[in-house]
Amino acid sequence: MLDKGKISAVQMSLLLYPTVLATSFLSMPSLAAQYAQNDLWMTGILSSFFGLLTIYVATRLHDLFPKESIIQQSERVIGVLPGKIIGILFFIFYIHVTGMIVRMYTEFVSGQYLFKTPPLLIIFIIVLLSSIAVRGGIETLARCAVIFTPILMFSLLFLLLLFPSFDVRNIFPILSHGIIPVLKASALPQSWVSELFFISFLLPHLTDPKKGRKWGFLTLGAIVLSIIYMNLITLLLLGSDTANKTYPILVVFRYISLAGIFENLESLLLAMWIVGNFIKISLFLYVASISFAQTLRLSDYRPSVFPLGILVIVFSLWDIPNFSKLGEHLRYVAPFEIPLVMVLIPVLILIIARLRGIRTSKR
Repeated sequence: MLDKGKISAVQMSLLLYPTVLATSFLSMPSLAAQYAQNDLWMTGILSSFFGLLTIYVATRLHDLFPKESIIQQSERVIGVLPGKIIGILFFIFYIHVTGMIVRMYTEFVSGQYLFKTPPLLIIFIIVLLSSIAVRGGIETLARCAVIFTPILMFSLLFLLLLFPSFDVRNIFPILSHGIIPVLKASALPQSWVSELFFISFLLPHLTDPKKGRKWGFLTLGAIVLSIIYMNLITLLLLGSDTANKTYPILVVFRYISLAGIFENLESLLLAMWIVGNFIKISLFLYVASISFAQTLRLSDYRPSVFPLGILVIVFSLWDIPNFSKLGEHLRYVAPFEIPLVMVLIPVLILIIARLRGIRTSKR
């Protein structure tokens, strides 16, 4: 392995939780409401099926090829040259998605808080911090997740302060437009949940790999409950107006007021956004660096981290030219491209491996 670090299954779970939710909780209720309307809370339930498939495929591949990531597994199953092509595809895809995440992060921070700060400076700072963490290895990322992920999870509990303002009537009538709009609204959450396939790169580093599948499913459960929780609270508070908001959760946080003490909690949302996206960008950049090094069979991934960070900055500026294009990409492209790479390709690799009877007993 390029990185000799070891982490626990709990640390893996704390890494994966913000990787899925960090960029989704702000815009997810709005995007889901545009299709599912008052049934948007169901999208989390339907997205869980994709998550179950993703974790099952990743853990089954790990059972067949311990200590190997999907990059190495591809070369073993379909041959060196086709495996190299798959590795290059994964690497380019991860850099592309990392750039998109950085752009989403920057658009929110510069558009809602740091109005006069050049977006390039915001991009540079988050990519630099993430690159430093990635060079520290998987153990550094895991320690960061242990510190920051509980902050993200605990902050969501503040939404319960809005309980007196909830209007249960906003939920009804249930499925008045049928199941099809809910299925359409579930496409994007399903793509985000597909990112749980990163477990493929984390399982070889577990101190007890046998716990990987269990904690993967527990992470999925926590993510699904969080999606339902945020969608439901947004719906109960904003009702049909949810679809008209760019960042519904930001509006919801602005409603929080308790005894004249807990007010103006937008700063808490900003803290959640920063720490969650730091973990997500770092893990994406780490996986991109590992994919690059394994594809080229380098002896160390660390020298490539900062150059890849520069590439991420380029992608964040060039790949998504403006905010409207970002919205179109999330609505029409991401629901297809992410599952294609994160789910379909690994499923094909697993099927071919089983048909050919290929596996390794190396532990």
